[in-house]
Amino acid sequence: ELVQGSPEWQAFRLTHHGASEAAAMLGLSKKTTRSELLRIKHTGTPKEFSDWVQVNILDYGHQVEALARPLVEEIIGDDLYPVTCSNEDEGGNLSASCDGLTMLYDTAFEHKQWNEALAASVRAGILPEEHMPQCQQIMLVTGAARVIFVVSDGTPGNLVWVEVRPDPEWFDRIRAGWAQFDRDLADYVLPEAKPAIVAEPVQ
Repeated sequence: ELVQGSPEWQAFRLTHHGASEAAAMLGLSKKTTRSELLRIKHTGTPKEFSDWVQVNILDYGHQVEALARPLVEEIIGDDLYPVTCSNEDEGGNLSASCDGLTMLYDTAFEHKQWNEALAASVRAGILPEEHMPQCQQIMLVTGAARVIFVVSDGTPGNLVWVEVRPDPEWFDRIRAGWAQFDRDLADYVLPEAKPAIVAEPVQ
C-alpha cells in the first residue's frame, strides 16, 4: 500500500533494511558508505539531498522510470506494478521497493537512469557488482525468478537491459551481512563532533 517517496514510505524504510541499501551494507556502494548507513539507521534520519539533486536526479529518475515501464512490459509481455514488499511474515525486516513487479511475483523490474558506462556494461550482459546486492535482495524478498535490470532515459533508443537470476551464495551473503549490520547497529555510538578549528589573527 506504500507509495514510494511518501512520508509513510520514508518511515517504513528507517525500520527495514531495503534492497537499495544492501550494497552500502556490504561496502560495495559508490554513493553511501557503510558507516553513513549505520548513522542513518541509528539516528532515524534519512539521507538529505540538495534541492537540485531532488529535482534533477531523484524526481527526474521517477519520471524516466515511469516512461520506461511500458517499454519493459512490451519486452516481457506482462504488466508491471510498483510495489514495496517485506519479509515480515517470516519474522524478518528486509524489504524491497520494486520499480515494477508482475502480479505473479515472478518478474521484477529495476530501473537506473541512463549512464554511458553503466549502459555499456549492461549492453555487454554484465551487471556491475555494485548493483548485484539490490537485485538479489529483491528476489530474496519477493521470491521473483528474475530481475530485469534496465538502464534508460525513458526512450526506446536509449534502453538496455540484462536479466538477473537468483544466486544462493548472494542470498547467504546478504542475510549474513544484515545480521552483522544489526549487531553493529546495536553497539553503534555516534562519533563525537570535532571542534571547529579557528585560525588566530595574523598581524
